[in-house]
Amino acid sequence: MEWRRAVRRLSLAGAAAAGTAVGHSIAYLIVAPEGRTRAVLLAGTGHGYWSTAVAAQIVLGLLATGSMIARRFGQGLRRQPRIASDEPWAWLTARLCLLQVSIFVVQELIERAATGHPVGEVVSNRLLFVGFLIQALVAMVSATLLVWLGRAAEAVGRALCRGPLSRREDIPLAWPATAVPPAPPPRGIHAIRAPPRPRMA
Repeated sequence: MEWRRAVRRLSLAGAAAAGTAVGHSIAYLIVAPEGRTRAVLLAGTGHGYWSTAVAAQIVLGLLATGSMIARRFGQGLRRQPRIASDEPWAWLTARLCLLQVSIFVVQELIERAATGHPVGEVVSNRLLFVGFLIQALVAMVSATLLVWLGRAAEAVGRALCRGPLSRREDIPLAWPATAVPPAPPPRGIHAIRAPPRPRMA
């Protein structure tokens, strides 16, 4: 159904937004490990909104994870057959990696343009390369966690679901195909019954 696809896409987008925030923070920690240097770098590159953005993206990630867990738990309760292509790890990792890298690049370009820095500065320094690697690693970890949580939620749903009680079926009696006709009564002399013999004392 269309609404289910929409929910899946929104959940995927929320997970990618949260992963981008985590990868973005880790990338700046690697590029500028000293706290004062990192604060100056973030302030000079238009990251004044970053604390609010991180909080919003983390909330989106939690909502996406909760939605996925609820959906897989419902599948377990309904005992729907598991589809082999339903969010496999490789597919989920590829989608998250593509979304997170795209969001990361767009964020950096907009931040540089908003603060008057040349856009080519993003490509020239090592931040973009480090950001690509970190976003890919975060996507792999996020996909692994989502797959594990989904399978665990489905297993819990199946365990809590009680199967239908087996009804007792009446087995019909199978009559023989050919019935044996009864023996005809004796005729003639064989039909005369002898008198009973007296009992001797």
